[in-house]
Order: sequence, then structure tokens, then C-alpha cells
Amino acid sequence: MDIGWLESFLALVEHGSFTRAAEAQHMSQPAFSRRIRALEGWFGEPLVDRSTYPVGLTEAGVKVRAGAIETMATLNAVRDEVRGRQRTPRNAVRVAVTHTLATTFFAQWWVRCGGAGPAPCVLLPSNTLEAYDALVHGGCDLLLAYADPALPLNIPVAEAEWMVLADDVLAPYTTVTEGRPAFRLPGTAAAPVPVVTHSQGAFLGHVTERVLSERDERDLHVLPLAQSDLTSALAALVRAGVGVGWLPERLVASELAAGTLQRAGDPSLTARLEIRLYRAPNDKAPGRAAAVWHRAAELAPHGPPEHANGPLPPAPVSGPSAR
Repeated sequence: MDIGWLESFLALVEHGSFTRAAEAQHMSQPAFSRRIRALEGWFGEPLVDRSTYPVGLTEAGVKVRAGAIETMATLNAVRDEVRGRQRTPRNAVRVAVTHTLATTFFAQWWVRCGGAGPAPCVLLPSNTLEAYDALVHGGCDLLLAYADPALPLNIPVAEAEWMVLADDVLAPYTTVTEGRPAFRLPGTAAAPVPVVTHSQGAFLGHVTERVLSERDERDLHVLPLAQSDLTSALAALVRAGVGVGWLPERLVASELAAGTLQRAGDPSLTARLEIRLYRAPNDKAPGRAAAVWHRAAELAPHGPPEHANGPLPPAPVSGPSAR
């Protein structure tokens, strides 16, 4: 087994294309393809469904993806600990935070909760699964992430503590033409609405699928044009007028205030999100992280910390899905 094979496999999952994944890893496509085939040979099963675009995962590929994420997160955490032991500020609070919240929420929240020390922090932006893994394996002190109260997606730590810091809304947005939405859901069979969607396995993609599963997707008449794990990339596509995208309201607050974006559908196409702060159950020693936690609990609008149980759900197997 070569760790580089796992890195290439996760790059393929992220980019959904052999060409783009090879470019991201600065290698030729034939060399990249050999890595994927070598990994499939090592497991003895096809991991990638090459008949779809973007490429999907087989059932075995979904399992390998989960294991690869955990393996790489563990190795990276150990590497960062070894490399950064001398560079990390003493008593710094390590906060794993999802990419969107790192840019829309963290700064103001940290000033309120962490700045009363002042507490030095190490900000660890990552996707949702990587952020959970960091908490599980001791790679962070606190985790800041979205949660959908209607979606059974819990961090894989028994009795982990969490509290709700604020709310957000996931909704379909579009650009504005002559004061009206450029696109409006639902579309029609003759004129489907172009949409940009989250990639397979992305947390907000799961939320969108949960919302759309409550109605007949065929009635929406949508035309998928782009896909990404990064919500900020989808927001850029929406701002450019490519199509409709499900985005957190906080991410597009300035555009909504300016009137350059509007919702593209009725309230049945939206989901309420919670912004949660997590900590591992055994992380109760006095220190700056504990001080930040208790300060956050004092300011939390939804009551005292709670507990969460249960594993992360498996990533979806390749094939058509509601977006």
C-alpha cells in the first residue's frame, strides 16, 4: 500500500474527474489512473464507477473513502503535531471549523468567546467529515460545524458534548434580472432550471437531498451543470449566473441585502441549519479551551450543552440522487 494511492483516490472523489484530479496532483492522467488501478488491485474490488460523470463510487469505494479519510486525518494530525510542536503558540486553542463557517461566522464568534483571554487560536478549516475526524482523534480542542436537526448525522464520539451557537438557513438562490429571480423553481420539462450542486458526500449535499426527498424531484425539472465540495465555489457560480444553488444564507447575506441575489423557490425547498460547537467528552481539563467552551455556553441562545451519539452515515453510492 502506498499512501499516495489514498491521496489520489480522495482527490478523485473531490474533483469527480480523472483529468481535474490529475491536474490537482500535478501529474499526468495516465500516471494518476495507474495509482487508482493500483489501489483497486490492492483491495481486489473496483472502487470507481467510470460510467458516470462526475465519476461515482462503487459500494466498495464508499467504504474505502470513509477509511481513507480517517487514515489520512490521523496521519496528518500526527504529522502536524510533530512538525508544529515548536511552532504552535503555547495554550493555543485548536478549533476545527468547516470552510463556510471559517469565513462567515468564526471571526465574530471568536472575538466574543475567545478574545476574553485573549486566547491564541489555531484555526483548522476543513470539510465536515475531516472536522469530525479531527475531534475524534484529538486533532482539535473544539469543532464548529453545521448540523441539520432533521438529519441523523452525528459525530462518531459517544457522549460528545455540543451546543447550538446560532441558526442559519439553507435555501436555493439565483441572480436577479430586472428585479426578479433569473431562475425559479420548479422548472418545466421544456425549460429545466440549471442548478449547481454539492458533490457526493458533502454535508450540505446531504441536507439538500433530504429537502428534495420530501417532494417528487421530477416535478422540479432541474438541469445539473456543476458540482463541487466547496460551498464557496458554488456560491461563485451562482453569483456568475450559472444557475440555482443551495447555499447558507449567511454566506450570501451581503448579496441579499444588495438585491443581487434572491431565493429561487418557496420555503418548502429550504432547511433550517444549526451552527454547533462540539467538544470531546473527556476534554474537561482546565485551560483556555475550557474557558472558551464555558464562555460560549454562557452566550448560547438555545440553552446548556447537550450530548450526541451515533456514527456518521455512509456516503451515498454512485447513481442518480436528488440534489
